Amino acid sequence: MAIEVSETRNGKTITHRLDPSQVDELDEISGDEQQALVWCESHKNWEWHWIDRTELGNR
Repeated sequence: MAIEVSETRNGKTITHRLDPSQVDELDEISGDEQQALVWCESHKNWEWHWIDRTELGNR
């Protein structure tokens, strides 16, 4: 199940469709979120994003 994340850069909204089952690395934790290097289906690339820890399963 993919997660959709939107961000605004230079006045333009960019949507990322992330696959939480494909996480390469984990980094910082802040509250209920964790920074993860996750596969972005939209851009066909590995990208760093803050993801709700419940979406990452038992990592």
